[in-house]
Amino acid sequence: MTTSAQVGNAGPAALSVVGLAKSFGAVKALRDVSLAFPAGQVTGLLGENGAGKSTLIRLCSGEMQPDSGRLRLDGEDVGFGSPLEAIAAGVVVVHQEPLLISELTVADNLFLYDLGERPGYAIARRKDNVQRARELLDRLQMTDYLPDPSTPCRELSAAARQMVDIVRALSRRPKVLFLDEPNSSLTHEESERLFAVVKRLRRDGVAVVLVSHRLAEVYSIVDHVIVLRDGTFVAAGPPDEIDEKRAVALMAGDRKRAVVAEVMADRRGTAEQAEVALDLNGLTGEGFTDIDFTVRRGEIVGMAGLVGAGRTEIAEAVIGVRPVARGSISVGGRRVRISGPGRAQKFGIAYVAEERRTEVFHSQSVGYNLTVRILSTLGRLGWVSPRRADAKARELTRRFGVKTASTGALITSLSGGNQQKVLLARALAAKPKVLILDEPTRGVDVGTKAEIYATLRELARTEGLAVWFISSELEEIVELADRVVVIRRGRIALDAPNNAGPQPIVAAAMGSTEG
Repeated sequence: MTTSAQVGNAGPAALSVVGLAKSFGAVKALRDVSLAFPAGQVTGLLGENGAGKSTLIRLCSGEMQPDSGRLRLDGEDVGFGSPLEAIAAGVVVVHQEPLLISELTVADNLFLYDLGERPGYAIARRKDNVQRARELLDRLQMTDYLPDPSTPCRELSAAARQMVDIVRALSRRPKVLFLDEPNSSLTHEESERLFAVVKRLRRDGVAVVLVSHRLAEVYSIVDHVIVLRDGTFVAAGPPDEIDEKRAVALMAGDRKRAVVAEVMADRRGTAEQAEVALDLNGLTGEGFTDIDFTVRRGEIVGMAGLVGAGRTEIAEAVIGVRPVARGSISVGGRRVRISGPGRAQKFGIAYVAEERRTEVFHSQSVGYNLTVRILSTLGRLGWVSPRRADAKARELTRRFGVKTASTGALITSLSGGNQQKVLLARALAAKPKVLILDEPTRGVDVGTKAEIYATLRELARTEGLAVWFISSELEEIVELADRVVVIRRGRIALDAPNNAGPQPIVAAAMGSTEG
């Protein structure tokens, strides 16, 4: 099989990679990959988590150096010693997790790259930055999608933080723009605005490389498709030659196709007669009012609703992150008062937040990230047994299919999907009665998504785990949930068995009377 992505009738390559290879210990992340990203085209870079997409982007942007191979920009060999060098040359990345300084304002974050060119420049011009930011947002027609530029980034929603990162990248007038899951936190309307900007960049001759697991959106805009699997080039061509169905098959390969088929065939059971694991009665707080609903043992409840409807606020109130004005929380029939995530764990509630970046201990190993919540159980008298901790980490790695060179490897060496598996394994390591997941498969490929679904269903069926997950993906709600709860403007708009398809869910979320 050839290792080169042929561009066919595409124009000249703004950026190409030749024979690129990168290993992390025994794991070969990229193997002799040669690709071309044409100027004035949108290229969809597809592959499961762990296929090598993120490694390729890091090598192209100067964040990492290849073991072998080279980069060519505008037909000339180049080497970037750092991301700032790549940015200066016109190669810019929008990451899935926004790289912002929370204590600085929107304006200061938009012009943060100026620090690399003239130290202290961006901060010294803070007053000017606000006006410059307004002019930039107006030029990009993004004024309506971000708050006042003087707003501190710590006050922004996940979606707004993502938009700041996107606008900052566009401010550099890039030759090559990598968008790594850029709209995973965005609403449909915000995604449409982003794609309008992408189309304008294409007309201006920019090479745009889009990485996304939302295949329908990818295929609505791309001119060319490249598929990677297990660090190797698999196929490339126009979207009419490599359609969505063929792309999924190429990405998954024989190993995961069987998993996907099995999960799709595994229809939901029912937990209607099981005992109540979690009961919310009249729960009221900032962003939500009079929330009454239960999750039973062995039941998987999907919570849907528009962004800002109050879904995350309810979950955070249950684990003690947000105050409760009135109402009650009961676990296993016992009324409890929860003052924080640690207390929630003692009552048998585990929570995995939406933003993976804030949940992972970046400077620590895979093993530490897996066991950090249960270290007190892996020793005596406050002393942790390294042998027991490592054995537990290896057990969790095997059980949840975490792909890593070793449990001692840094968590940052893992793909996004494998980091998500680590967070899920860590939450389940304490053997909770109730598992709350906020956007559990955000940025996760179809195969890993199927594996996570299979794990949750198995635990619900065999161990009676009560699962409550929040998702913005309608397909995920329909596929995984036994019961659906829809939140609209902080109140429950629908609580019903998941047996009527997507129409009632959409109608309840939008406040429509049409099902």
